[in-house]
Amino acid sequence: MADGGRDKTSNHARGGAGGQVCEGACARTQGDAGGLSSFALKMVAIVGMTANHAAYLFDAQLPFAARCLLYAAGGLTFPVMAFLLVEGYRHTSNVKKYALRLGVFAAVSQIPYALFLAGDANVLFTLLIGLGVLYAHDHVANRAAFWALFAAALFASLVCNWGFVGVVMTFLFKVLGAGTQRDTETGSGEADGGDFVPAALKTPLGAVAAPVLLVVVADGLPLLATLATGVSTAGDWSLLPFVLYPLVGCTLTIPLLRAYRGRRGLPMKWFFYAYYPLHIAVLGVAHLVLFGTMPTY
Repeated sequence: MADGGRDKTSNHARGGAGGQVCEGACARTQGDAGGLSSFALKMVAIVGMTANHAAYLFDAQLPFAARCLLYAAGGLTFPVMAFLLVEGYRHTSNVKKYALRLGVFAAVSQIPYALFLAGDANVLFTLLIGLGVLYAHDHVANRAAFWALFAAALFASLVCNWGFVGVVMTFLFKVLGAGTQRDTETGSGEADGGDFVPAALKTPLGAVAAPVLLVVVADGLPLLATLATGVSTAGDWSLLPFVLYPLVGCTLTIPLLRAYRGRRGLPMKWFFYAYYPLHIAVLGVAHLVLFGTMPTY
């Protein structure tokens, strides 16, 4: 490990997210004027993902302040990509082709990911599992059968980066209606969670805030408690970069997702597909060339 705190970070900070996961939503040209387009959101995710992976790969060589900044930026990535996955699922013309493309790039990405980042399955597999859950939710009529499949999906995601938290976040974006063409004044829209969903979560703000805050509760608060213990007993701030990942980076995605208006932006689908494995390979090789060693994790 690069330092005493690095092995304590969640697997979220290791793998980040990436690739082109927004399909049909990225093919739309309609949407409210102003606000952010799907292209703008993907660029935010790519910047955050690159910063996060650079911080992880060059962890031992970076000043503490730089690590804090880069890991905080990394927290922007997965909520944005999970959100766009749901938008893509809602609007794609062919879910099977969508899943196939995502699966192919997940498999290709696993090579540089396993070499340079981590030993689990990369986050594109997490998104693929999430896509399967979205499809099952709409096509498995028997609710008991669906929840059994959902439980199986959560179990399968345990070997993936972001794990079950990523799958649950993706599912919540869908059932709460986040990102759909909603009346931003009245809050009406396509929330399909049924009566069990509290009314506050069916609002445009609640639909994007609740899935993101899941990470803050499940990951950020336990890390914050561990950091507080380390600081109070030994003056150890080493966990701070990893605390900033969910508490700052992920939380900042809430206003970004609220600013999305369904517009397409620039159509660069294959660039986003290819960027995920390529940037990992470039960063990993750069570490090997500069320091003569493979990155450790």
